Amino acid sequence: MEGGYVNEEDSDAIMGVESPGGQLKTKNGQKYVFNGPPSGVYVSKACLVIAAFIFLVALLFSIAITYFVTRQGISPKEVGSGCINPSSAADHPIQTAGWVSVNSPPPPKVDTPSPTTSAPPTPELPPIVEPEKKVAVAPPVGDIPVPATEIEDNTTKPTDRPLKLYEGWRPLHYSLLIEPHVEVSASNGSLTIEIERDMSKVTSWEPIVLDVHNVSISNVRVIRAPLPGRTSNASDEQEVDFDSDYGDENGTFVIGLDKALSGETQLRLLLSLDFVSQLTDTLQGVYKTSYINPDTKKTEWVISTQFSPIDARRAFPCFDRPDMKANFTISIIRSTEFKMSLSNMPKAHTTRYRPGYIRDDFLTTPKMPTYLVAFIVSNMVDSQYAKLDSEMAPRVELWTRSPYVEMTHYAYKMVRKFLPYYEDYFGIKNQLPKIDLVSVPEFGFGAMENWGLITFRDSALLVPEDLELASSSYHMQFVADIVAHELAHQWFGNLVTPKRWDDLWLKEGFACYMSFKALEFSHPEFQVMDTFTVSEFSASMELDSDNTTHAISFEVRSTSDVQRIFNPISYSKSTILLRMLNSIVGEEAFRSATRDLLKKFAYGNIDRDDLWAILTQHGHEQGTLPKDLSIKQIMDSWITQPGYPVVNVERRGVDLVLRQERYLLPTKNPADQSRWFIPITFETDELHKGDNVPTHWMRSQDEEELIVSDVFTNSANNDNVIYLNLNRQGYYRVNYDLTSWLALKKNFSMLPRITRAQLLDDALHLAQAEYLTYDIPLTFLMELFTAVDDELLWSAANRGLNSLANNLKREPAYETFRAFMKFIVRPAFDRYGLNEPDNESHLQLQHRALVANLACKFNYDRCTQVAQMKFREWMRDPKKNPIKPNLKSVIYCTALAEGSFQEWYFAYKQYKTTTSASEKEEILGSLGCTTKPWLLSKYLNMTINPTSGILKQDGDRAFMAVAYNAVGHELAFDFLQSNIKEIAEYYGDGFSTVSAMIKSLTVYMNRDYHKHKLQDLAANCRKLGLRAVESTINLALEQVNNNIYWRKHSYDSLKVFLEGIVSEFQINIF
Repeated sequence: MEGGYVNEEDSDAIMGVESPGGQLKTKNGQKYVFNGPPSGVYVSKACLVIAAFIFLVALLFSIAITYFVTRQGISPKEVGSGCINPSSAADHPIQTAGWVSVNSPPPPKVDTPSPTTSAPPTPELPPIVEPEKKVAVAPPVGDIPVPATEIEDNTTKPTDRPLKLYEGWRPLHYSLLIEPHVEVSASNGSLTIEIERDMSKVTSWEPIVLDVHNVSISNVRVIRAPLPGRTSNASDEQEVDFDSDYGDENGTFVIGLDKALSGETQLRLLLSLDFVSQLTDTLQGVYKTSYINPDTKKTEWVISTQFSPIDARRAFPCFDRPDMKANFTISIIRSTEFKMSLSNMPKAHTTRYRPGYIRDDFLTTPKMPTYLVAFIVSNMVDSQYAKLDSEMAPRVELWTRSPYVEMTHYAYKMVRKFLPYYEDYFGIKNQLPKIDLVSVPEFGFGAMENWGLITFRDSALLVPEDLELASSSYHMQFVADIVAHELAHQWFGNLVTPKRWDDLWLKEGFACYMSFKALEFSHPEFQVMDTFTVSEFSASMELDSDNTTHAISFEVRSTSDVQRIFNPISYSKSTILLRMLNSIVGEEAFRSATRDLLKKFAYGNIDRDDLWAILTQHGHEQGTLPKDLSIKQIMDSWITQPGYPVVNVERRGVDLVLRQERYLLPTKNPADQSRWFIPITFETDELHKGDNVPTHWMRSQDEEELIVSDVFTNSANNDNVIYLNLNRQGYYRVNYDLTSWLALKKNFSMLPRITRAQLLDDALHLAQAEYLTYDIPLTFLMELFTAVDDELLWSAANRGLNSLANNLKREPAYETFRAFMKFIVRPAFDRYGLNEPDNESHLQLQHRALVANLACKFNYDRCTQVAQMKFREWMRDPKKNPIKPNLKSVIYCTALAEGSFQEWYFAYKQYKTTTSASEKEEILGSLGCTTKPWLLSKYLNMTINPTSGILKQDGDRAFMAVAYNAVGHELAFDFLQSNIKEIAEYYGDGFSTVSAMIKSLTVYMNRDYHKHKLQDLAANCRKLGLRAVESTINLALEQVNNNIYWRKHSYDSLKVFLEGIVSEFQINIF
């Protein structure tokens, strides 16, 4: 072709419009040629070549000009010394976050610059152009350019980054101005940090190192700050020369100062800068979420924060660690489309910032770490409690969406019960003038204790009072417990904070333990200190039983370590150990020590040795702790090594011989030399102590055995009962010799309630690890047949039964086991049924639900048939749910398991329409109960579909419901394997969602090929760069190895014992 026509109408043809002599290109890509007369301008081939050359030269010239013009902006690895424009900066100091020095004049009013962007901190972010500057005028306070395009976060996949602690400098005060933008998923802001040199840990001259994560920094400036007691004015401001750059993998921002300053031991500086950070969608840092306004049917956005444990660095540059406490003065710029904003402190004043925008300034906080900083921008409404109780201090308000205001009353009542209790127990008033509690539409944790602004997911705060949506007794206790826990943090965690994440257990353990004490005080009908001996022990001991566990306090070196410590070891185990400490020193000494600790370290940090010292002092003063013992001697063995002991009990005449070893799955390991400092309490049928104070100690690993003398009155004591660990105050299991087990079984009904539950729980788990044969726990399980009203005993059996059911579900012996369990459950279910009287106690309602769950789980037809009937009754009239709150979980799951697709789609529709968060969670769990593979596959795909209605906070709940289903298990594994990269990126690395999914897959994995499949998945994750996910899979492999071992070593003997019981009692196997 020598030449051709350039047709000016071809652009129309491409859009599907006919043009004479050109082409018609349809949407499917087919081209249709129409003949017609030539039109346009004829262009020769030579002209085309020349035109192309000129265009190419012009393009290269434009690129070069753009590069040199924009090169002055700070990029991750190209940060100049001093400010961006040193000459202009020296003439016109940049005002950031409201001030640069204490005497800085107010900023002049200037027009807002046109929206542009600044340079990115990481390669993943799009280029950001520095705004045009007016040399003669300083920019107004916080007037940072609004990003013009959305900043995408390409670093959400779980990664394992090292956590380094940099010393030499300490923050004193942050002045933060931030303006989040939903439309572009970014926040722009300005920040001034007053810092001082800290030579308490290092004396060498160190750079200032700020933590950042996907934050772009510009306009950096460092000036001297006046020392305490001295004043200065703007003319006295002294610039400090510096070099700055991003650190390794852009995870820090490093400011190197002139070494000439190294001789000054008392040096204070003001570090000011502007920044652009991301508004994430992974519920970390500053993030956005949304809901549909039921009145307008439009999407309403909520901007919220979650900085704990290490995500403040996603929002603004900071010293992001617990021991770097400082005061914070926070200002927020919001669009007038948002009607409210909240932060840690009350609002000082609100001003019109620029057309369409408002600035809210908040009072300065007390000293606190960055992880407690919080703010919210939204259209949520308050519940008006602050106006009703205006005379009460602190001011308490609950915030939520307008349709849910009536669901906040229960939580408010709990707050007003718990606050006076804590103030009295600790001897310290709540330190902030207000407490806001906010239900956020989507929230990664259950709740977060941000000082003065406590955030919750809906189900952790809202309790419907409407009879149709009424919550179960379990959910009401859950909400009360969460509220009590977060309020306890206002003292332990906020007022006094652990120095490092290594000792996370200090704040979480105290918050958990104090929440139990507050519930015991305000709701004695919950009997929480009794149920504690089952619930907390089960949660902790399950995780603390194999080689994948960790010490309660261990060195946190990476981001995955930080995520890993937020587990039952840091929560439940630490709570148990604090309760054990209370029993050792006594309640009076424990309370006095707690008060002294809070007063001595208020607004500061502690480590475990500080706690040990104060408890030892008060234990000695009260005479409850032997003078030759210290709490450190006792507790370090529990804190610094993983696992827990089994105390083996043997009768030797009138004496007892006690030996300890580590409880370990899949079986005991004689080579493990772990030893603990164990408090020993015991009773016999001849000796009743009446308290929990230890009488003996297993002191060190040098003692192979402890002999307790003269326990019995004579050596013919085979029928005498002996039981250890009274009220389960100690964190250990007890394994008796056969004579003692038989005596306990013979006198079982006469034993204390907690002891009965403890014996059954210990027996089931000791058999699992081959300390016992299965005939002993099966014999104790038979007690359930007659003990139909013993709520604690049934609760103690539940976790061990689930473990057995999971191991047997795909084995021939499951048929025998199911018949055995139906035989045991039948009397209790026949008594309770699927009804719920109005006059039953809190515990009775929970017990009724547990019995029903076991009956339907093991296919007792009187349960499954009635459950289907009640669910279909609801389907006939969806507006009137006849199912009682405490029975919803078992009825929903059973109906969907026994039903077809109609039940599933009906439940999903109810999930989409209900306004009750707890109801949504019940339905989410039941949707995974169906046995229809196509529905389970559909459900799994919905977990990574943002339009499905399944929130990211609930993704693991939905996935686990399928994984725990014997029919859905393989589907769940295939889904995870096929979509691992997308799942990891969708959920991010903030809340161990992917870890929970992987862990749930192991429940039915008990063959070698299962292990190989997991190993292949780990190898694939390694190739994809998903190191954190790979690490989680390697931990899960330990559980699979345990299951394989159990199947090879315990399955056959359990099968024989089950067949013997079924035969002896003539149990109908069908």
